[in-house]
Amino acid sequence: MVVLLAVAATVAGCAPYPLQGQSPKIATQTIEVPTGEALVLPEPGGPRVITVLETRYLNALEQEIILATNSVAPGQNAFHVTFFGPVDGRTGRENILSYDRLDEDELDRQMEQALPNVYMRRSNYFVQNRYGPFGYAIGRGGSNDMCIYAWQRIQSQVPVNVLGRDRGVLSLRYRFCQTGATEQTLLRGMYRYSINGYFLPRSWQPYGRPMGEPDGIGRIGGPLAFPTGVEGDATVLDGALGPEPAPRAAPVRRVRHESRGDASPALVEPTGPVKPSEPLEGYPMVPAPNQVVPQNSAIQTPAGAASPASGASSPASATSSAPAAIRKVGPGTSNSSAMPGADAN
Repeated sequence: MVVLLAVAATVAGCAPYPLQGQSPKIATQTIEVPTGEALVLPEPGGPRVITVLETRYLNALEQEIILATNSVAPGQNAFHVTFFGPVDGRTGRENILSYDRLDEDELDRQMEQALPNVYMRRSNYFVQNRYGPFGYAIGRGGSNDMCIYAWQRIQSQVPVNVLGRDRGVLSLRYRFCQTGATEQTLLRGMYRYSINGYFLPRSWQPYGRPMGEPDGIGRIGGPLAFPTGVEGDATVLDGALGPEPAPRAAPVRRVRHESRGDASPALVEPTGPVKPSEPLEGYPMVPAPNQVVPQNSAIQTPAGAASPASGASSPASATSSAPAAIRKVGPGTSNSSAMPGADAN
């Protein structure tokens, strides 16, 4: 019996297919997680979160939060977030992610990878949100597209622990392109995003000790406090973050339509004789084609003489400078047009 089981096991191991089937495993550590597990979310009413891709390392957890895109620029809008800390379900020691140092060459490489063939110009202004200072670059991804690439490193400045330092670090990249956007509307994404994650060990949270209130606030003789917001004076109706940007109106293409009621009346041709226009001073008058009188190439008949064909009289058309016509005179005919000095028959 034992021999038969050993033979069966040997045959099963040498068989081309295993006795129990199984699906192939995906050779990657990046998985898709529900959108509710995103560590960073855009502002309420902002771009929609499409999906969240998560990668776990030995010392960090990385998420690519893909946002809705409305642009012709190549690439996709997204938040790239990395939490450095004690990650659950860690991999081997060879899978370690290096810390983000905000190196300029590395930022240029990341910017080129996120926005290929888009010229980006770095901002020289100092800006900060509620998590600290950040940097950004602006460029045009098309004729009417504007893009932003922002970076931020969040690390504790005032440690929570008295004896040690806070070791948590959060690295963030923000890539966003939109048709018809302005720099102000693109910057709103960096001012209004919120972080939803943290590590339970206090020494690994990257936010540090919260700031205290300003000196003298709430006391008699303290500093004046005005309703100011991120984008200027705040109001009760618009909130501390300022009013929502007004959408840009699409350019209106004007098309000229001819009104049928304003059609010009048809031109009426004159029925009477056409009067020649007065000639310009200093220029000869050229008659119109219908005013030209054709000249006869035959020998003209003098006034008072009968025509040989019909015997009717024709008016004289010769000018005073033309010589008298010469014709033969027959019997019984007056020799009024004979040459002077000729003898009669």
